[in-house]
Amino acid sequence: MKRTVAILAMLVVSAIAPVTALAGTADQQAYAGSHVAFDTGSTAVVDYRVDGKQTVDSVRVQSQSEAESSIGLGGSADLDAAAGIVGAALSVDAETDAGASLTTESGASIEAHDNGHGSLVVAADDAAQYVALNVSGDAEQTGEKRVVYETDGGATATAMVVGEGNVSVTEHGNLTAAVEEDSRLVVRSYTDGRSDADESEERLIVNETAAASVYVMSQGEKRVTDTVTYGQDTAVAVEERAEGRVDVTVSRTAHEGRVILAHVSNETFHSTEDVQVAVDGEAAASASSYAELRQAAAGGDTSKYMVRQSGGASASAGATVLVGVNHFSTRTVTMTDSTDDGETATSDGSDATETDAPAGDDDDSSDSDAAEGDSADGDATDDESGAGATTSGDGAGFGGAVALLALAAVVSLAVARRN
Repeated sequence: MKRTVAILAMLVVSAIAPVTALAGTADQQAYAGSHVAFDTGSTAVVDYRVDGKQTVDSVRVQSQSEAESSIGLGGSADLDAAAGIVGAALSVDAETDAGASLTTESGASIEAHDNGHGSLVVAADDAAQYVALNVSGDAEQTGEKRVVYETDGGATATAMVVGEGNVSVTEHGNLTAAVEEDSRLVVRSYTDGRSDADESEERLIVNETAAASVYVMSQGEKRVTDTVTYGQDTAVAVEERAEGRVDVTVSRTAHEGRVILAHVSNETFHSTEDVQVAVDGEAAASASSYAELRQAAAGGDTSKYMVRQSGGASASAGATVLVGVNHFSTRTVTMTDSTDDGETATSDGSDATETDAPAGDDDDSSDSDAAEGDSADGDATDDESGAGATTSGDGAGFGGAVALLALAAVVSLAVARRN
């Protein structure tokens, strides 16, 4: 009988071992969503892909104080020297349908947004940071706060410092950025080409004129929204009340106006050409240029909006609705199309996604609407829960339990026959 028990114990251990190995796989620091996928090493985000195309080979973040002590960098050091940072330890904290959030031991947070631009945001929350990005392809410096680069995989991406700091191209063609406390580095990817309109949006972001980008998307049968905010003291909540209607609530502690960029999927409105916008229930005026939007956001008499059809650069969106809100503190932006019957059914999708990213200036830009920062609302939710995590141990655990039951039955039969 003792021998039988020993055999059973060995069988139990051997059955559990594969489950334990799979659990280790489930703990791997990786993410795979509808648009974005990446893995992590102990100190870097690696192989960052948007719609299957690699846009960043690796991202390493280290506090400027730690870099100064470890590799002798000073506050005014050439950013080429910052390319040698080791990077602080990091971990994935949360995953949702709208992306993943990570934190580093250097006091920075990293947000990977699973939207059509694959927005990657590094926020220097608690201390000034250096960020080193290994990229492929050719990079072009378009201002001290903005670099545009082509990847070997055929994508285009733009790295922008929003707030205090700068980004530059190293002698080896990679990128390094000095990001001051409460500032952000934002990487926006374009897997099907970057248009003049995309460049105009980048300038709004870098110059602190844009407070947030809102993405209203469809992932299969799910409706998912994602919000990327660009600065301090801004919170954005998105509520999809009915087909043909989207409500966005934007709160800012500062009074000055800002532009909201809403990227909406083809399924959101019956006709994006007929979209109308109201702010706090009052119809916004139609704008014919980005300059009019900036003027509205700079304290104009009324809020204004403009709709542009999205091309391949925003493959997940049917159109971009740009709304210049003339002042804050809390404003409700309502977007409807001409077929909307005005009903406000109970919310079938309520999502606020997070990310912080304060603002900055692009020295090559004419969009000079500098303003104070805006911070992210820090909450990402989707009307359909369930993250695009890379691994799960559920199936394997069930298989292991069945195996144990079967083994126990065999041993019991053997004992019965022996007796």
